[in-house]
Amino acid sequence: ALFCAVVVDLCLHHLNVGDAERQSAALATLTMNLSMMELQNELIHRERTPTLDQRRVIDGHAQAGAQLLRQVGVQDPVWLEIVELHHTDPPPETGYAALSPTQRLASVVRRVDVFTAKMSSRRFRAGMPATLAARAACLGRDGRPDVVGSAVIKSLGMYPPGSYVKLASGEVAVVTRRGVKANEPVVASLVGRDGRPLAAATPRDTADRSHAVAGIVRPADVRGPVPPVRVGVSDRL
Repeated sequence: ALFCAVVVDLCLHHLNVGDAERQSAALATLTMNLSMMELQNELIHRERTPTLDQRRVIDGHAQAGAQLLRQVGVQDPVWLEIVELHHTDPPPETGYAALSPTQRLASVVRRVDVFTAKMSSRRFRAGMPATLAARAACLGRDGRPDVVGSAVIKSLGMYPPGSYVKLASGEVAVVTRRGVKANEPVVASLVGRDGRPLAAATPRDTADRSHAVAGIVRPADVRGPVPPVRVGVSDRL
């Protein structure tokens, strides 16, 4: 939820949304799954896809979450409406510009929610690489980045921080920050071209052809977790 809220705020910043609306959207993102938190924890460890009863809870969690928030005293109408709408797709013929201000906020929350859900691992399936998840979240119904998708790209780049990539040099690197260009992230190489771990994480300039991103690497193919301190990741995206 916290990661979703950060990405949503970055996207809304690129969409020139005001501070008050961004705050409501952040609060909605943090609480959008309030009514199914226990189920979420259960699904992470479940070895099969959700049962019919669990699917009903998932399908109704947006309205149930908004109702819980009203019961505990939340009165912000934008916050509540975003929670109610974050799991509902607008009509196919309705573009971003035709949506109401709150519907626009909900559409950003929904897209980021889909992105993080695709990345999340479950017992019954592996998480999708961040790069593929981001691309899936960036595409509109016509298969091209739409307004919200473009905001996601501007916020995270084509290779979100934490992604593993193969460089033209043959090295495997982890993305540490967005780059100046969407396809040129800031990276640190972890594995040499010979397949052996490097003694120290080594910064590489992906704008240099010899170190350009040549492809993605699935997290499962990288040995063990990489401590952020090892690659010099700061507390900023």
